[in-house]
Order: sequence, then C-alpha cells, then structure tokens
Amino acid sequence: MRGRRRSATLVAGALLLVPVTGCADIRGEIAANGTAEPAPTPTLTPTPAPTPVVTSAPGDVPTPRPAPTRTPGPDVTRGPCLASGVSFGHDPVDAAMGRRAVVITMTNCGERPYTVDGYPEIGVQDTDHNSLHPTLTHGDAYTDAARDQGPRKITLAPGNTVLSVLNWRAWNRPEGPGVGSYLVIAPARGQERGTLPLWIDIMEKDNLDVTAWATSMAHSPS
Repeated sequence: MRGRRRSATLVAGALLLVPVTGCADIRGEIAANGTAEPAPTPTLTPTPAPTPVVTSAPGDVPTPRPAPTRTPGPDVTRGPCLASGVSFGHDPVDAAMGRRAVVITMTNCGERPYTVDGYPEIGVQDTDHNSLHPTLTHGDAYTDAARDQGPRKITLAPGNTVLSVLNWRAWNRPEGPGVGSYLVIAPARGQERGTLPLWIDIMEKDNLDVTAWATSMAHSPS
C-alpha cells in the first residue's frame, strides 16, 4: 500500500511540473526571438492653409478715375483756323489707373459767334492716315465720361473755347499701321474736320469714350 501511494504521489508531482515547464519554455522562446518592435511614430506634415480667394461683391461699380486737370501750356497742340471759323487743339495725354485721357478743344477763330450743341465727331487714323473705326461711347463708368455734362447749346464769341474729354483703355501699343496716330475732329457730324497728330493707342473697334462740348471741366463728384 505504501508503495502504491508513493507511486501515485510521484505521478501527480510529474503532472504538476509539466505546465510549469511549458510556461518556462514559452517565456524562453519569447526572450530568444526578442520583444516586438514598437509601431513607428507617424510623421505629421502640416497642411498649408488655403489661399483666400477675393471676389467682388455683386453689384460693384467701378470707381471713375480722377478727372484730368487742364492747364494750357506750351505742350498744347493747335491746328490751323479752318474755313468754317474754328480751330482744334489737344492737351497732353494724361495716363493713370490703366486709362488714358486727353482734353480736346475747339476755338472760335472767326469774326462771328459760333454755336455748338452736343458731341464732337471723332475719327482716328493710323500712321499711314488709314481710317480706323473705334466704337464711340458716352458715359463709360471707368472714365471721366461718367461726368459727361450732356449735350447743350453753347454760343462762342470770337476767341472763346469749348472742350471735350476723350478716354480709352491704355493698350501700350507702339505707333504703326493699324494703331491710332492721328485724331480727326469735327464740331458735329457732317461738319468741317480738322486733323491733329496724336498717339492714341487704340485699334479698329476699340472703345473710345467722348464727352459733350462744355465750357469747362466737370467737377469731380463729392
């Protein structure tokens, strides 16, 4: 009986040792293979802020450029006195804000009163005196024509002068065929014309804004 109990005790002890040995083997295997490498830390690349897009609010109206001031001087170009008793001239071209403007004048060089009413007739020629055909407008919001005083009857005594302002986009085109180099002016449609040299860098069908004849420059709006 004692022999059987001793055998049973040895068997039970052996069974108890098996799991312990197995756990030790597993730990040894983990130690031999090394611990698992930690996951790499992700690199965060900052996203640049989007560039703001500036848009105009609906209904924005372009701001008219300041009216050119007129101080007649030696740079004023004057033409001859025509048979109709008037002469034409123009001031230097004023360039600002991507536009060009020039004041043209008509003087009564005769001996009798001369009456005008409305807008001058304007033509443009290139360096070879070929006629161009710009689109004439009145009251472009980008130009001084926004201050157009409108057509009215004006009677000039001998020696008196009226003026008009021409406005156009600055194209920066050199003089040459197809580009304006001469200005043709008449008091009104169908009347006697005068031609003056003037570099006016527009071409066929470009817009040319014209104000009505007036005795003085329009005041800037307040």
